[in-house]
Amino acid sequence: MGNEIRGLYVGPADTDIEQHTRAFRAIGAQVDRVEDTDAGAIIEAVKGADVMLSQGHAMDAQVFDHMGRNGRCKGMVSFGHGFDGIDLESATENGIILANTASFGTEEVSNHTMMLFLVASRKFVLHHKLVTSGVWTREHLYPMGHISGQTFGIIGLGYIGRAVARKAKAFGMNVIAHDPLKPSWDIKEYGVEPVPSVDEVCRRADYLSPHVYLNDATYHMIGERQFQIMKPTAYLINCSRGPVVDEKALIEALQEGRIAGAALDVFEQEPVDPDNPLLKMDNVAVTNHYASHSEAAWERAQTQMGEEAVRIATGSWPMSLINPEVRHVIRDRSTPLQWETYLAKLLAS
Repeated sequence: MGNEIRGLYVGPADTDIEQHTRAFRAIGAQVDRVEDTDAGAIIEAVKGADVMLSQGHAMDAQVFDHMGRNGRCKGMVSFGHGFDGIDLESATENGIILANTASFGTEEVSNHTMMLFLVASRKFVLHHKLVTSGVWTREHLYPMGHISGQTFGIIGLGYIGRAVARKAKAFGMNVIAHDPLKPSWDIKEYGVEPVPSVDEVCRRADYLSPHVYLNDATYHMIGERQFQIMKPTAYLINCSRGPVVDEKALIEALQEGRIAGAALDVFEQEPVDPDNPLLKMDNVAVTNHYASHSEAAWERAQTQMGEEAVRIATGSWPMSLINPEVRHVIRDRSTPLQWETYLAKLLAS
């Protein structure tokens, strides 16, 4: 039965998919490839597949409507944490299971967040520019927080948010968080103080760090109103998605001195416009959306893609389900022999 299972990888021909397909090979299945990311090409190719693997390409209702009508392809696994380019509503309506590789870069993104936090807190950008331009001065030191005893505010306590909380606590910080999807007692179990709203986090935080997916609810979640209530000595750190922050409002808040600075790995427009005022500010640290990267993390994500795809193809629920509402559409998921066989072979290898 394993030989009948087929996966479809959507991505360029020069991508090595050895790690992606390891789980398929372990059960005697195979993965085909479609290089053309046009919806028509994907629709044609997916007819012979049980599950699709995407390297993060946008997928619209046209593809999911076809998958729902065709009936063979049970779901799709997308590389990475974000899924803002995927039509979740259409996939769910058509009974298509969606998964991603959440957790693969937890340590990398949380480490990057803490790096940017330290760069911001120590006003590194300004003083690096001063020293490299030949200026040696003790001016411009204020304000500079003590860190220990200050408040680190997190919005979203998923894998990354929890890792950031753990690391902020190691610096002796008070950690507060808001996550409407987690009960307050769970948040307390992480050693974090739960707060009832985004605004309350913004009001109290010395360092504000969102760790949320981009969707309608989180788009411009941090905007003019939030910058109005933040401390003038506070910093924003963003390693989630650029549009979570209203960039125009951020620029105005920085120009008017309503917050002390920002540290950003993501922008509303990527690649970032070279004329973006954020790139010229001495109190803003920037990197080019690479927070999740390390060789180990990316290898793990590729392996995880294959494992999640095999779970879906063989009738199991994926571990990183991103459209849980689909459970109400599909009620016959189980854990059949193919997945148990794969696990046995993987453990023995």
